[in-house]
Amino acid sequence: MVKSKSTTPTRAIIFDLDGTLLDTLADIGDSVNQMLLEYGFSEHTLDDYRRFIGNGLKMLVMRALPIAGRSEEMVRVCVQRAREIYWDHWNRKTRPYRGILELLDALEEKNIAKAVLSNKPHDFTVRYIEAYFDRWAFAVVMGQNDHFPAKPDPSAALEIARRLDIPPAGFLFVGDSAVDMKTAISAGMHAVGAGWGFRGPRELTQNGCQSLVSDPLQILNLL
Repeated sequence: MVKSKSTTPTRAIIFDLDGTLLDTLADIGDSVNQMLLEYGFSEHTLDDYRRFIGNGLKMLVMRALPIAGRSEEMVRVCVQRAREIYWDHWNRKTRPYRGILELLDALEEKNIAKAVLSNKPHDFTVRYIEAYFDRWAFAVVMGQNDHFPAKPDPSAALEIARRLDIPPAGFLFVGDSAVDMKTAISAGMHAVGAGWGFRGPRELTQNGCQSLVSDPLQILNLL
């Protein structure tokens, strides 16, 4: 389902990070599983982590912990430990999705501004972009921080639009989850579902996806 967007020309694209630009699932799952084992909890499968990821590190850890282990103090300790492990294991298996690098090349040729908005902590988000995408110009890279609420609140997306001086209707917002689709719709941006990501087409179409793409290069058809 690759549908054309409105008649407003596309001038910029906001990308989600995990499950959209990068396949980070294994490194995240391995790191959180190591934390769980250290504290005597059971591991989860990688498919479980497809559902856990998307609302930030604290929520990821809470979803991974058993209900009995979700005391405020245990969550705080586990979040900190998961962060430490992930900082050391962040790029062991992570790779860009097939077609992403070619898409970024094409967007630069077309002078389409690029930004990243993730619910991953900001320092991790910047680290990934610098490591994997340093040869492309991203106008704004924003992870979860104390200045803006996490997605699906549209505030950060609208801040990106303000910084680029481009109206929201001139943006595609590309992501792989319900969180991303809700963010896009709330911000007045065109919601593009990354069907190759963690959650799959059904979740995307049920949560406001306006264009569903199965390959990154199909995004060029929406410009």
